[in-house]
Amino acid sequence: MRDKSGRFLKGYSGNAGGRPKDEQNIAALARSYSTEAVETLVDLMRNARDDRVRGTAAQALLDRGFGKPKVEIQNTNADFRDALEQVQSRLLEWSHSGHNKAV
Repeated sequence: MRDKSGRFLKGYSGNAGGRPKDEQNIAALARSYSTEAVETLVDLMRNARDDRVRGTAAQALLDRGFGKPKVEIQNTNADFRDALEQVQSRLLEWSHSGHNKAV
């Protein structure tokens, strides 16, 4: 049950039935094809005519075997660092000026 703004009333849920019971069955079914899926990726990596398909298949195999690589962002730009420090300083000033009170 919803109020006039479309929000659920207290004590009511948008998903009263919970997760679908078949969700675990679907995951198990998908896992049952994992060997065939990996073999298909290997076949595409080795035999696809399109370089993009071969590259995508190789990347998918590596991601599944080793996990996706972490992205590390490094920035030594002093202007960027100064800008972040200014933002932090202004946020602290703003929060100490009484603007952080609950509405």
